[in-house]
Amino acid sequence: MPIATIQMFSPALERPIPLTMFLPETRDAEPMTHDVGPGPYPALLQLHGRWDDHYSWLHKSNLRAHTEKLPLIVVMPDGGSYWWADTTTLLRYESMIIEDIMPFVNRMFPVRPGPWAIGGLSMGGYGALRLGMKHADKFSSIFAHSSVIPDQEELREQMPWINARIAQDMDCAAWARRLDKATMPRISFDCGVDDGLIEHNRRFHRLLDELGLPHSYAEHPGAHTWAYWDRHVQAALRQHAEVFGFEIPAA
Repeated sequence: MPIATIQMFSPALERPIPLTMFLPETRDAEPMTHDVGPGPYPALLQLHGRWDDHYSWLHKSNLRAHTEKLPLIVVMPDGGSYWWADTTTLLRYESMIIEDIMPFVNRMFPVRPGPWAIGGLSMGGYGALRLGMKHADKFSSIFAHSSVIPDQEELREQMPWINARIAQDMDCAAWARRLDKATMPRISFDCGVDDGLIEHNRRFHRLLDELGLPHSYAEHPGAHTWAYWDRHVQAALRQHAEVFGFEIPAA
């Protein structure tokens, strides 16, 4: 599977930013071991957690091996430790994703028209849930692992510089309440039973139940580790494949 690491200019951040991508292998690729046929291909935006970077899913998991036979473009941007949100006028990481990276990839690579999938772990799981719900017209499948899902009070405790308007915008619960059941993306999330963030995930699961929003929530053995995420990202890929309408080949 071809791997691309790209530097692109982000107007939102006013500087070049890196992203790593997995590209489907076609008949023009060498060596041709997993030809998936001609595009265009659906796209998956896969977000890293806090203290990680755009290489993390490549080097710390087997995501490349899990996707090498799939007709899928995987986009892994670098979000620093900034919550995949616009927290200040200088830290506009949501705008980087929505306004810069997605249009760039759609323009430069053979991306199938229509919504993308989005996934991630920890801070990236939060980003997947929030961005996927806020921009429900741009994403058809959301799958988050071991997510931090703070409420507005917890957000302001962790980021005392943000105001009430930004805290409300960063609140996953607020965006869940705005979802239209008829048009919302497919939402799934999981957490390990030994993970310190499990209560965040249980609380969000209860909220979605109270709102009557269809979703899938699962708890599994495990903690906040790459072994856990590598195991369960495979379920995420199965969901994205089902939403996009292609089959995952047998191992």
